[in-house]
Amino acid sequence: MNNTKWTEIFKEFYYGVECADDENLSRMPIQWTTKSTNGYVYSDSTWTHFGIGSEEFKEIEWLKIDLTPINREIVLAILKKIHVPGEVFDNCVYVYGYRTDVDYIK
Repeated sequence: MNNTKWTEIFKEFYYGVECADDENLSRMPIQWTTKSTNGYVYSDSTWTHFGIGSEEFKEIEWLKIDLTPINREIVLAILKKIHVPGEVFDNCVYVYGYRTDVDYIK
């Protein structure tokens, strides 16, 4: 996946997800994990450290975002809008950097 797509994901989640159900929430904590091509796994919920530089994006094998009943609809809508390759499961969604055998998130 190219740097533009990773940057779009970062911006959407870092700058705050607006919650339609509660106008007082400017940010929704969304737990995420990345695995780099060298096997390093990193988890956070603030998005502050996601893809710090463009070199970091080249190393992302996958991004896993935990889905909850509260964030599921919002997370999937964002990823559909950005049009990224991945898989959706009951409790998480994976966005892939290098896999070509998966469909885009629908």
